[in-house]
Amino acid sequence: MKIGFMGLGQMGREMAARLLEAGHELIVYNRSPAAAEILRAKGARVAAQAQDTLNAEVVITMLADDAAVEAVWIASGLTNTMPTTAIHLNMATVSLQMVKRLAALHRAAGNQYLSAPVFGRPYAAAKGQLDIVVAGAAAAIERCKPLFEVLGKQHFIVGAEPHHANIVKIARNYLLGTIVESLGEAFALVGKSGVEPATFLNIITSTSMNAPAYKSYGRMMIEKNPEPTFLLKLGLKDVELALKAGGDTHVPMPMAEVIREQHLAAIANGYGEKDWAALGRYIMRTAGLQV
Repeated sequence: MKIGFMGLGQMGREMAARLLEAGHELIVYNRSPAAAEILRAKGARVAAQAQDTLNAEVVITMLADDAAVEAVWIASGLTNTMPTTAIHLNMATVSLQMVKRLAALHRAAGNQYLSAPVFGRPYAAAKGQLDIVVAGAAAAIERCKPLFEVLGKQHFIVGAEPHHANIVKIARNYLLGTIVESLGEAFALVGKSGVEPATFLNIITSTSMNAPAYKSYGRMMIEKNPEPTFLLKLGLKDVELALKAGGDTHVPMPMAEVIREQHLAAIANGYGEKDWAALGRYIMRTAGLQV
């Protein structure tokens, strides 16, 4: 399949490489050219500007946030430039407002648009082990299924309106934020009474909380310097997306407000460039533990 690909950060770079390995033809674009050059060596063509990626069957975007979408896609008028035969497959995490705006722009232009945000870190993307949540027109989803099979271990169709996929992604990432926060507090609680957090983690993950999120985030909290593959400052972005979605849909989210404040405090204390799990270590240290 002929694919345009925009946004070659940690996730996008691994996803694009995976598609190349599967034999798809890619033309890639990134605002910082160095990331695109890495993929040129793997067989991709490199676009000088974003609009050069549009002559494709599917145009995938993995842009960092709403501001990047605004600058690269909307301000450049790419919706009106994209061929009506192509599908814009937005696999990034963006706000509820942004995805509704994109969907409206595509409808007005007579174009096809799907939202398909992903769950997983870069190492999962490299192995084609992402979980993909997709929403939009059934015919467009069917055309993109071969791509989902390359990029993910499973995909979930959650509705005909593209924003359905994004609200699922936002809500799920918010739940991860609550796990990181509550694990940090629980580790501090048992640690202050002399129980090793590692012992506590083994108990809870061997009983009712035997889930990957508790295991992986708990392990990274206990490790001194885990390799950051999802930064704490990006965790703040996800919590703020949940708060914004709550405001847009009139859903009170009092816990999200507290978790946001904890993220801001951790960032103010130098944790922003550490892994999201470092929020737990920040909580333990503010409780007086030497971790």
